[in-house]
Amino acid sequence: MSKAAIGQRHRTVRETILKMSVADYARTLSVKENTVYSWENGRTSVPQTALAYLERHGISAGWMLTGEGSQKAARQRQEPTVELEHHLGAMQRIVTDLKQRPITMGVRIPMLSIGVSAGTPTASDDTIEREIDLAEMLLEHPEQTYFIRVVGDSMTDAGISNGDTLIVDCAVDPKPGQVVIAKVFGELTVKRYMQRNGRPVLRAENKRYKDIAITADMDFRIVGVVRSCIKAF
Repeated sequence: MSKAAIGQRHRTVRETILKMSVADYARTLSVKENTVYSWENGRTSVPQTALAYLERHGISAGWMLTGEGSQKAARQRQEPTVELEHHLGAMQRIVTDLKQRPITMGVRIPMLSIGVSAGTPTASDDTIEREIDLAEMLLEHPEQTYFIRVVGDSMTDAGISNGDTLIVDCAVDPKPGQVVIAKVFGELTVKRYMQRNGRPVLRAENKRYKDIAITADMDFRIVGVVRSCIKAF
């Protein structure tokens, strides 16, 4: 989606929904008026801070960035994003169900005792070293673990790409430096969890995205810690 199209939606939201002048809007976000004009003219990207502010007023960041979804729903300031809340509720029900469900052994897969050559193939016997269970190998707390699909490119420098599948552990406390799944203004995001002056910061692993500094008035919660990434080839 072009920056110009995003900027046009941004201008429409500011003028018709927020009913704010450029000066008032710039003052609210602590930026210069020229910066707002730059967003709306498509010269620069609308930052995460502005999208987070719009989320607080019931305007979907997903709709802002893509133009997809119900425009009417995105324009209703006081109504929650129903689709997001549905997915969050479903995730919470899945995690609760996993806690109550006895863990059973899955399919055991042969592990060969040889390595695989990335160069010229070499002749060797396929010897089975042992059989492994993927749940045993990948899940430390299977009763509080779920898989989630990545959408977007904000973590590509960490080796996490669009379409990859993340294994997320809800049983551990997040530590600075870990990659986490966080809920910010009702929307799930994958970022690296950091701290700055004692306050949480969500850092993207892509220079095109700015840090999200978490303030006391923000709807913020860490859902789980990313343990593994299953690549989509």
